[in-house]
Amino acid sequence: LHCVFLSDGGVQDVNLQRMQPLPTVTIDANQIKGCDEIEPEWFDSVYDIPLHQMFADDTLWLTMLLKHYDDLIQQGNKLMFNAWFHFHPGGAQTNSIMHHYIQLCKSNNTQQLPTSTNQPQSTPKYTLEKRLFHALHLNHIHSPSIKEFKESWAMANAVRSFMKEGERMEYVIDVAGGHGALAAMFLLLVPNCRLAVVIDPAVVNGKEGVLQAWESFWATSGATTTKELRHRHECLRTGLRDELNSILRNKDRDKVQSTNVLVVACHACQHL
Repeated sequence: LHCVFLSDGGVQDVNLQRMQPLPTVTIDANQIKGCDEIEPEWFDSVYDIPLHQMFADDTLWLTMLLKHYDDLIQQGNKLMFNAWFHFHPGGAQTNSIMHHYIQLCKSNNTQQLPTSTNQPQSTPKYTLEKRLFHALHLNHIHSPSIKEFKESWAMANAVRSFMKEGERMEYVIDVAGGHGALAAMFLLLVPNCRLAVVIDPAVVNGKEGVLQAWESFWATSGATTTKELRHRHECLRTGLRDELNSILRNKDRDKVQSTNVLVVACHACQHL
């Protein structure tokens, strides 16, 4: 696979610094040497860069860099990337991206990149699924894993589509929910959902991380009800029974219809 060096043309000019007020680095092609693992190859046109022979993430960040490079240099800005790239298993043989997030930054401040005068400015729009996924990684949270996140997202949407009526998901109990991602997704996706309880005898790493990464999404979801994510570390047989009794017979709230309580499990169907 190829890696890339960028230069301003590779021609040394003693007057270059006087012509350009910005600091410029000139690369002498004769001084770039190969080794056992790599051999330098120069391309006169960016369109000749063999992106199909490079790592898949290069097709994303490198093309963005080349697109905005001239405008940034003229404005005296430095370009940096804040990005995550998660590849499918298989390494260089597969070379396929499963999920990615890329944020372009000028200097140390995140800003919108300049666009040409004949093109309207646009800001990339991400789905809620992607924003939730990126929030986990921006907070350096690795539980749930990518696989667990995708499964929880798919199940939450499937259940929501099947139930249809939001009132039937006012209270959600996630059996053997571990990190609580599935329970938290009901709070995010169902406006009427006010309480999600995770019952799991094991104390799973990452449960605080889900709340830390996603709690701000509840505030911006437009829901009128107060939302709560709670973990209950107890045997599933007694924990589920007692939690159902607690929800249905709580004197501090209005009488709850049993049809408004949803019990789900993503990886613990045998406990249901």
